[in-house]
Amino acid sequence: MKIFAWNVRGLGSSRTFNILRTYMQDVKPEIVFLIETKCTSAKMERWRVKLGFCSKIVVDSIGRSGGLCLFWNDNVTVNLVTFSQGHIDVNVSVVGGIT
Repeated sequence: MKIFAWNVRGLGSSRTFNILRTYMQDVKPEIVFLIETKCTSAKMERWRVKLGFCSKIVVDSIGRSGGLCLFWNDNVTVNLVTFSQGHIDVNVSVVGGIT
């Protein structure tokens, strides 16, 4: 399973999104964790669709700081345990694989 985590320091610019999209096309991770997105859940939903992930968990930013997002494909099962402004805690299972 491929997991990608990135402190994007703001995902609002098209340049940053294009870098992310190119990486996703090349590497094809099953799970992506983005830190410091500085975005709302509505904006992250647009990015989820554009990147081709099936699901997401988002912690909205507060003003121009913070923001967390977890995207995943349909070949993994993600169960949310807890979340706050500073973390997202999940249990991940691979469909047909090891936990």
